[in-house]
Order: sequence, then C-alpha cells, then structure tokens
Amino acid sequence: MTFDIKVRHPAYDQFAPSWELMRAAFSGEDDIKKAGAKYLPIKTGLAKLMESTSHRALALAAYDAYKARAEFPDLVALTVRGAVGTILDQAAEIELPSALEPLRAKATRDGLTLEALHRRIATELMTTGRYGILPGIDAAGNPYLAGYVSESIINWDVDDNQAADFVVLDESGMVRDRATNEWAKKEQYRECYLDAGRYMARVWSGADGKFEPGEEVTAQDRKRRPLGFLPFVFINTNDLRPDPDDVPLYGLAKLSVRIYQLDADLRQTLHYTAEPTPVVSGYENPQDAIDKGHVPQGIGGANIWVLPKDGDGKFLEFTGAGAEAQHGEIKAAYDRAVMFGAQMLAEKGGANESGEAKRVRLDSQHSTLKGIAMTSASGLERALKNVAVWMGANPDEVKVTPNLDFFDHSLSGQEITAIVAAWQSTAISWRSAFDRLKAGGVVPLDRTAEDELALMDKDQFGEDASPDILPKVGQRAA
Repeated sequence: MTFDIKVRHPAYDQFAPSWELMRAAFSGEDDIKKAGAKYLPIKTGLAKLMESTSHRALALAAYDAYKARAEFPDLVALTVRGAVGTILDQAAEIELPSALEPLRAKATRDGLTLEALHRRIATELMTTGRYGILPGIDAAGNPYLAGYVSESIINWDVDDNQAADFVVLDESGMVRDRATNEWAKKEQYRECYLDAGRYMARVWSGADGKFEPGEEVTAQDRKRRPLGFLPFVFINTNDLRPDPDDVPLYGLAKLSVRIYQLDADLRQTLHYTAEPTPVVSGYENPQDAIDKGHVPQGIGGANIWVLPKDGDGKFLEFTGAGAEAQHGEIKAAYDRAVMFGAQMLAEKGGANESGEAKRVRLDSQHSTLKGIAMTSASGLERALKNVAVWMGANPDEVKVTPNLDFFDHSLSGQEITAIVAAWQSTAISWRSAFDRLKAGGVVPLDRTAEDELALMDKDQFGEDASPDILPKVGQRAA
C-alpha cells in the first residue's frame, strides 16, 4: 500500500467542522451567507418547489431573497478582538540570547515581529483553539519561525513518551507564474519526522491526487550535528500537546448562527405582513373587473375608489403575536451570547462591590483569557528555545513572560487627590506615591522615579536646571 501524504489524523476530522464554523463566524456575514443552506436551512415549502424543474428557479430566487434579508451578528469577531486586546494590552516580556535578538524585529519570513507573532498566536487560539510553530534556519543561517493555522496541521503522531515525532503540514496556496503573471493553486505538503533520532523533513508536491516526495533534508546545528528532536510546537487552548483542544468560542459561534436563523424568519414575517394589504369585494366577476380596469389600482387622496353596489373596501393588517414572539427569541439568544462571550471581557460590577470581590469576579471571568495568555507565551517560548538549541545558543536564556493582570487600575480624580494629599502630609513617602500613580496609569510605565524628578525640577527651575540641584529620590524639591 502506497504512502498517502494527504491522510488526515482522526482528531483533525473531528474538530474540522468547528474550525470551519469559527472561520466563517469570525469573517462575518458574507462568508456565512456564501455557505447557503449550511447555516440557513431552506424552508420545507421552498425545498419541495426546488424538486420541480419548472419551479426551481423561482424557489432559488425566493431563498436568495430570504437569505439576503437576514442579518448575521458580528459577535465572534468582536469578542476575539476584544479578548486579544485584553490579553496583549501589555506586551509579554521576552528575553533572548544575543544570537536570537534579530528575531525580535523579524520573527517570520513575512516580516512579523515577535510581538506581532504573539498577537497572531493569541488570535488563532481564541478563534480555533490551535496554532503551530515550526522553527527553521534559512540559507544565510538566519533563524525564523513559521506559523501554521489549525487547518494546516493535518496529521501527527507521537512516540512512546507521547512526544511528537511526526507531523504533516499543508502548505498549499496560490502561486504566481512569473512568466505568464497568472495565479494558480499549488498543492504542497511538508513532512517532518524523526528517523533514528534525527530530525528530517521533505516536501511533497504534485497534482490530481498524485504527489511525490522531494529530497530528504537532515537538520544540523552550528557544529553540523543532527538535531535530535522534532522542533515543531503545538499550541492549544490549555496545553502544548499534539492533540487539538477546546475551541473557546464555539458556543458563541453556534449562538450567532441561531440568531441569524431567527432573524431570517422574523424579517420574512415582517416582509409579508408589515404593509397593510387593500381588499375590495362586491364584484360579480373579479377577474373581468380587473381586466376592464374597474378595480382600484392606487392608494391615496389622488385615487378615487369606485366600488359596485354593496361593495366593500378594507385593509388587511397583521395584528398577531407571532412577530413579537420571534423578536423575544432573538433577544433571549442575544442575552445568552453576551453571557457566553462578552462576560469574559466585562468589568462592570455592583456599585458597592469591594476591591476583593471585584478581583474574585474578574479572575473567574478572565480564566479563559489567562489560560490562553499562558499557553500562547509558553508555546512561543518553547519555539524560541528550540531555535536556540538549533543555533547553539543557551535555551535557558529564553523567557517569555505574559501579562496576566487584566484589571483596570486607572485612578479616579478623587484617588489621585488622596494620594497626593497623603504624600504632602508625609503619611506616605514620595516614592510610594509615585509607584501608586505609575500603577494607576497617571505616570507612563516606562518612566523611572529619577526621570520624573528631573522633569519636575525642569518645570520648577527651567530647562537649564543643573543636576546638582535635583533632589534625591524620596525627597521633595524645596
């Protein structure tokens, strides 16, 4: 039996539908509507009409109109962006050995900085719950990190110690023919594996389901020794294991689709019932009266209705509770969506909520964010350590420390006044007041106490103040 590079891991097929939904929900209404009946089922009546050749075109047009009127809520993208903004409001602290310092400004081949790569990792974890990084060394000997989204990591395996020793990465994409300037899709797969304790890789390419492997390449360190481990790093929501993990906002995506379906039905109801319909009666032969122009064709003061003897005219208007019930269902679904997604970003509490109570509440709401902050930083750190080993640098010098404090420490005007008053009355030291003001966002985080004192004295003595007259830290200027 021949080796098939396109075989996918069973867990991949298990998670693929949820990844597909998350991608569409994150992209928004256009992608959701492109999927057609996948996320907005065709109503039974229309489905029966579509079975008829003579009515199929009419039924398709009716479904397109039904779909066009519906609105898909942009809840997933807003929540993902809000969560990533919370996680990386303060960038992680990254320590690197000198050999890896160039990665700080350019970590990937497409020019992402390490900070930007960290943001991409966090975004992918919030969207699909999975990301992968493959470290590499280019022809010039420069290190880089190649990122792979969940859908690109199609197959993997582990050794007896549950460490990954095999992974297949889908690198297919659009490629431009430089001779014709035409774009075409190129299928390509990268196979990374351990063979006799050596990290090796080869690229498979082809077409029409027939793929051939390229030359096997053995990775070597600076001393030309084979790399003895697979450097690919799996990053999931909760850990760095090869198998996929939970998709954090999958429930929110499903609720968004539910709201979309309910909205389609509500707008369909309003479309047919919102405008009153005129009705006239009393014609002995209604069709003949229409053909002869006896039936009123217009509404308004400039239009005279002439009805036959004993005729009647009226308006049919929707007064039932069906639309209100549909609106109530949509509101209830929105409320559930807010509880599911936006709650992790909420900071509002009761007016009398104590600081400790707020801390406990926000710790609970931010638990998912903290988990992703830690795993994204841990995954990036492991990838950098793998590069360090490959480059002959000390991996212990690599450290990625994420920000785990998501609280808003901004000080109110009243709090600022109280801190300054406490310092002026010598109840606290100048340094304690400065540290509190800095933590509260009044003073920039990158400013030292010495810098602040120098600025204060420039305000008092002018730009040419001599360093000799600057007070020492902890003292006030006279």
